Amino acid sequence: MGDSAQTNWLVFSAANRTLAGFSLVIGLTYFFKKLPQLFVKHRLLLLIFCAAIIRLFSIFSSPNPPTDIFYILRDGPKLLFRGINPYELNYPSPYGVYIPTIVFHYGPLAPFVFLPSSAIFNDPRFTLILVDLLAAFVIYRLGRHLKVDDQITKLLVIIYLFHPFFGFMTEHAWPEPLSTLFLLLAVYFTITRRQSILVGTFLGFILSIKSVYVLPLVTYLANTRAKFYQFLLAIGIPIALSAPFLLANRQLFLDRTQIYVTNPEKIATVLAPTNISLSISAVILKYTHIMLPTAAVVIPGLAISFLSILKKSPNVSFALLSTFIVFFTLFMLGPFVFLYNFAFLGNILLISILLFSAKDKI
Repeated sequence: MGDSAQTNWLVFSAANRTLAGFSLVIGLTYFFKKLPQLFVKHRLLLLIFCAAIIRLFSIFSSPNPPTDIFYILRDGPKLLFRGINPYELNYPSPYGVYIPTIVFHYGPLAPFVFLPSSAIFNDPRFTLILVDLLAAFVIYRLGRHLKVDDQITKLLVIIYLFHPFFGFMTEHAWPEPLSTLFLLLAVYFTITRRQSILVGTFLGFILSIKSVYVLPLVTYLANTRAKFYQFLLAIGIPIALSAPFLLANRQLFLDRTQIYVTNPEKIATVLAPTNISLSISAVILKYTHIMLPTAAVVIPGLAISFLSILKKSPNVSFALLSTFIVFFTLFMLGPFVFLYNFAFLGNILLISILLFSAKDKI
């Protein structure tokens, strides 16, 4: 609700703290039964409104947060808007704390998703507010479809919107809400229309932002007994979206999106993020300068993936939980794992709780 990066903190941080306290009071009313019906009917909407305003004030409070992600998602799409390859983005970091150079390293869908917000408001974070609200709506709709107890569904919506780092994540432009929304939609259509092309499409959107998530998402498809065309869409969409950038400058695109985040030698040259990374690999790298080889990360992930697939459980809830375990394994052995990665893991568990709370086994 307030930190040294918030240059406009005086008004907006105070307002956010007030709104957070007000939201807490409203949230506590869920433990009471004898309340005015008008209030009971609209309190969830009131909480959603407060969550949106707190996120909005977090942006106003910190117009230029000291995080590379903000500049990447702001300036990469702006280059695309001018007809320039966003992967050509390259300039010294304006704060130079952990990452010395600002380069665009997200997948090919990211510049398009953040283009409207960056072009209109010169800020990508307004997109993230919309994404969070859409994700909350999907959680609510999914809970209703599964006939989950209404109170449980609403409480899960509140937990999603008010998790401990929700204002901080918006302020620092962490894009993980996008992955959460697309995964939610994939789960929703797995349950409502299991053979729909939308299942593979939304998983393909996730891979079009972060291709390193391929193993957990393929595990999900395998455990839900997905059709071949759903696998094809999940893999084909990021390839199709990558094609123009590969044709423009293949080496640059691969260097930014693949080698920069998966090559041990490249990663070992950037030691500063290990100070705030939360993985086993980062601790080893920080104190020994030894980078775990890619095989040491992938093999355990593959082993867990195969074990979950061999179990042959038809449940979507099991498929999502096995996806979480594969993600967790890769994150803990991967080079850099930050708070937003754990926020994403928390969101997967939140969806799992919703599925396990369904009236009928799915």
